[in-house]
Amino acid sequence: LRRTNVRLLTASHHDLAARVKEGRFREDLYYRLSVVPITLPPLRERRSEVIPLLQHYLRHFCQRHALVRRLDPEVLELLGGHAWPGNIRELINLVERLVVTTTSEVITSDVLPAEYLAAHASSGWDDSMMLGAITAPGDGSPERTLKEHTEALERRLIEQALEKHRTTRAAAASLGINQSTLVKKMQKFTHTP
Repeated sequence: LRRTNVRLLTASHHDLAARVKEGRFREDLYYRLSVVPITLPPLRERRSEVIPLLQHYLRHFCQRHALVRRLDPEVLELLGGHAWPGNIRELINLVERLVVTTTSEVITSDVLPAEYLAAHASSGWDDSMMLGAITAPGDGSPERTLKEHTEALERRLIEQALEKHRTTRAAAASLGINQSTLVKKMQKFTHTP
């Protein structure tokens, strides 16, 4: 006679209690399995965990494949805001794909699959906002030069990014520029009306 000590772990993305009530899951099996239920919310509800998970799996796959890779801050910003419909499996698969397919040490946004860029492609500006940033004032003053239009638009984009992201590092990453460049531009704006 041999004795064994078995622990059975099961997972489901369905509400099994609701399935039992609907008659779509065996009640006796549900009560056998439901000893210590653990509910884990999807990644989209645990945004603060996304970046630490990305960094954990980056280290894991770099070690597994004997490669040196790091994520650009802009990539962290983009992926931190992704909805992750595939949850942790999607995150793990993406990180491994980036580690093994990227040829440079720094993983930048230009190697991200399109679906990770699509949600962030729009800066939130519609055509009327764009026109508002570049039209000349209606107070009889002369029209702005191209340089003045560009500076006004750049200033509004930076202000919007800072309002949304709250830190210069995150705002710079969302704009695709270095933090030092953003700070220099902000200083320039404070010295010009």
